[in-house]
Amino acid sequence: MTHHIKLKPGVFVLEFRSLKKTRRYGAKVKTGCRTCKIRRIKCDEGKPNCARCMSTGRTCDGYDYEMISNPKALAPVQSSSFRNSVPIPMLSEAGDSVLYLEFYHHCARPTLANNFDREFWSRIVLQMAHAEPAVRHAVIALGYLSKTEPGSLRHARSVSMVETRKPLLHHYNKAVRCLVDRMAQPSYSAEIGLVTCLLFICIEFLRSDYHAAFAHLYSGLKIIAEWQQRPKEALESIVTKETVTSSIVANNLMPMFIRAMSSAMLFGAPFEPQLVPFCSRPQDLQAPWFTTIFAAHAALHELRNAALILISILFRTLIAGAQPTTEDLQARIHLLNCHDSWFKALQTIECQGSLSEEDSVAASSLKVSHYTTYLALMGALDIHLTSYDAHTSSFKALNHHAKVVLDSIGTSNTPASTSSSSPSSSGSSDRSLSPSGSYKGAAAHFTFDVTLIPMLYYAATRCRCPVTRRESVALLERELPREAVWDATQHALVAKRVIEIEESELDPKTGWPTQATRLINAGIEDMQPDGGFWVRFIPAACYVNGKFMLNYHRRRGHRVLEVPDSDWEEWFEM
Repeated sequence: MTHHIKLKPGVFVLEFRSLKKTRRYGAKVKTGCRTCKIRRIKCDEGKPNCARCMSTGRTCDGYDYEMISNPKALAPVQSSSFRNSVPIPMLSEAGDSVLYLEFYHHCARPTLANNFDREFWSRIVLQMAHAEPAVRHAVIALGYLSKTEPGSLRHARSVSMVETRKPLLHHYNKAVRCLVDRMAQPSYSAEIGLVTCLLFICIEFLRSDYHAAFAHLYSGLKIIAEWQQRPKEALESIVTKETVTSSIVANNLMPMFIRAMSSAMLFGAPFEPQLVPFCSRPQDLQAPWFTTIFAAHAALHELRNAALILISILFRTLIAGAQPTTEDLQARIHLLNCHDSWFKALQTIECQGSLSEEDSVAASSLKVSHYTTYLALMGALDIHLTSYDAHTSSFKALNHHAKVVLDSIGTSNTPASTSSSSPSSSGSSDRSLSPSGSYKGAAAHFTFDVTLIPMLYYAATRCRCPVTRRESVALLERELPREAVWDATQHALVAKRVIEIEESELDPKTGWPTQATRLINAGIEDMQPDGGFWVRFIPAACYVNGKFMLNYHRRRGHRVLEVPDSDWEEWFEM
């Protein structure tokens, strides 16, 4: 069992109770290494080499590798924790929970995997689930949750895990216990903890328990920090094993943690101090050049992370009434130039005509992120946000590429709030095996990575062109899957209210909102179990003489269109 301990506002850690190890009895296993089988002695099944062989100076010939499912889908991944291991027979060991393992493989995995992290969800997770009980139980828990959860934020906030999700709680806690036991073993490696941690984060995002998700994110960052500080002497003795581990951690796992951190920062979580060690300084970044979509993705996230940190620094400087340093101003210009170079490099790849249809869609999703970050950098020095009015064409381009992505995944033009069926009272949806063995229904309408929702919400609340910002809202109202901590229905609702407030007074010449009704921010608080939530609005009038004059009050409903001089909160219901 885990406990969430609050250290200070916005910061949580996980504490695990000490677990008493007990001896397990059962049938004799036949999964030892080849050498021990030939010698007909009991193997301790250590990975990658068993201690029985190593202690006697023999060469451990490794383990037989057997597939239990689609060989192509489960092709071996070179990880130190399962490189030569026999997959534990997951399906026979899982009992009644085999349904959730299969549901993950057939339904949840394809929805979670995007163009850039398919290797993780489709191969690394499945391969490690064979050899690692912690990963296996975490996958079962995720499969169960994806099978019974429709994906809407309101439903996730209204369901009690203890009362209606006992299988989830059982396998979640078992994964925690197995991970704690595994960490005490000599053969434990960093990727085991990081893969399990990412699965925990995904589960908590899907459950809409952001504090628990962020706590697991902190834990993963701690594992990465410890992994990066390994003594050089220790590495020299395990070169082969460590090379494989380093490849998976550096190429697959670290990028996912860094993207999760930057997405959490967009949401308002305090991850800037943790993100800094993983980011290059703006002045150290070079104008990016690449030849593949995957390289473009990596380069863009490096630029975005550096931009997020700089924007945060500039904002804090401005609200304190101070002036940005010359170094920060130069860093901003350099980042803008790097973004221009990135965009030109991507255009060069597109002009070569070698992109597949899938890669073309991936390029559009990268452009959505590019335009959002570029616009945020352009407006970083303007606390009143008037500079955005000169960049309507960029907002239009953002909408265009978001539509390309949405059209590719077949989302409906009907708002999700009206087209989705209401969940049953039991909290589960019709996702089960038919008599023929095929699956009915679909996995939860949810993705781990963040691609569109915060970008469209940003466009709807920053662009003052009435037509363009309504296009952004219309795209949000299509049946977008929930992205980590971002819910499209919730943000579309708030974006429409922002438009209503700002357009309560229009310039007679342009038809655009006047500066008097401009909002600087609309901060969304946690949703309550009944689907209600508070939103805090800060009008531009609050920023006086270089300082924010804040004294907010709450009011139910949002029918009054007058914009007060002070900030205020309104109650919304979904």
